[in-house]
Amino acid sequence: MLVAALGAVCAAALLAQRPAAHTIAVGQTVRGTLRKRDVLLARDSTYAQEWRIDATEGEVVTVDLASDSLDAFLILFGPGLTSDLQDDDSGGNCNARLTLRFPKSGAYHIVVTTAEKRQAGPYTLSVASGAKPKSLVRCRRDR
Repeated sequence: MLVAALGAVCAAALLAQRPAAHTIAVGQTVRGTLRKRDVLLARDSTYAQEWRIDATEGEVVTVDLASDSLDAFLILFGPGLTSDLQDDDSGGNCNARLTLRFPKSGAYHIVVTTAEKRQAGPYTLSVASGAKPKSLVRCRRDR
């Protein structure tokens, strides 16, 4: 199985390929679909979409990416983070979850992608105020 590793160079390449077309706010849940026409990350052959969130310094949020048809993978980067935050299965059942305290106010970028090559399909992305623990429900990779 691939483990997506975007890194600062690939994050910049994603932004260069397609400007942020999507925005999300704290307290919002959105439905989307990864498609074969989305940005293809050459490093690991996964499709990706970028979501922008405007954050306030010190605010704690939990970002969840869930899908019944994808092995969801989240990447988050922005001001004050020394490296990209990444998660594969902390949301349980092959779903991704990141909890963080924003180190600075400003625009952060959430990258919706997958842990497997060239997966496409529907997903749900949500940003909730406050922290949520990692799920104890293990991911079954027998899809």
